[in-house]
Amino acid sequence: MQPTKKFFAAMLAAVMIATILSAAPIFNASAKAGDAPNPSGGYLKFTVDVNKPEGENLAFDFKDFKKIEYTVADGDMIEYDVWCSVEFEGFGAIDANGVTNVGSNNLRDVAGLADEDGNGMHTGRDLSAYAYDQWYHRVIDLSVEELIGQTIDWLQIACHPGNDTENLVYQAYVLYDNIVITNNGQEKLVIFRDEGDWDGTTRQSHNKDCTGTLESLVFTQDELNAFKAAEEAKAAEEASKEASREASREEAEASREKASVDASIKQSEEEAAAAAENETKDEKGGDEEENSNTMILIICIAGGALVLIIVIVLIAVTGKKKKEPEGDKGEKK
Repeated sequence: MQPTKKFFAAMLAAVMIATILSAAPIFNASAKAGDAPNPSGGYLKFTVDVNKPEGENLAFDFKDFKKIEYTVADGDMIEYDVWCSVEFEGFGAIDANGVTNVGSNNLRDVAGLADEDGNGMHTGRDLSAYAYDQWYHRVIDLSVEELIGQTIDWLQIACHPGNDTENLVYQAYVLYDNIVITNNGQEKLVIFRDEGDWDGTTRQSHNKDCTGTLESLVFTQDELNAFKAAEEAKAAEEASKEASREASREEAEASREKASVDASIKQSEEEAAAAAENETKDEKGGDEEENSNTMILIICIAGGALVLIIVIVLIAVTGKKKKEPEGDKGEKK
């Protein structure tokens, strides 16, 4: 039976659906930690002026920026994308204010909160290896026993520069995007994804030797192109480093193999030399043994001949003595 047009149409539809489903992860900007996020639309920019005088080794600024009144359930994750302009610790974190039945009233001091790369949620954490001059997607599991069933009142944007340098004055800024709470891959609360997700209201929680300004902006095409170029440059740099590391590993492996071959050759040569030496010794020993045996044979023959001569002489002497008396007796008669 020949396939019908309906059959071909059904097959084509199935292929198209499979293609769309397989491509779906490409459009998911918050799949998991480590994935390259795709910033677009609105974003939050937190600009911070740090001014630490002599004798101070800590600065911080915590700003309540959105009242969420969210009750934490088992399996809840808070996810967001972050980009830092400086390679210092204490930038790129978020926190919460007014967490019910939590002693410190915030998230940063709750034990066990960390992202998938092991970076703790504390606002003083050093994220520079992940978020400096590049976008970093964080996924933090909130379902620890202390938090499940508790309510988060306000979400905070926070910085906590803990550099020990005194008289430190500098400005930094941090970009945030795609702040959501998910559970088993399903979005439960969108906190910020676009400029319409925040009304611009900010409450100053507490700060010290650090003043921050939070604003909502929209990515320009130039910014997006710059971010894309930076990500591509980072990827190319990492690929180059990996190629260099692979070349080093191959060179080291080749060196080990050569050393192993050289050692095997040397061992074979030493074994051959030892065998030759033993063979020479065996031949020399055999010659010496043969010569010794020859000498023993000669000595034995000589000894035997000497004994035979002595026996013959003794017999002759004895025979002569016996004959002499008989002669004497004949003469007397």
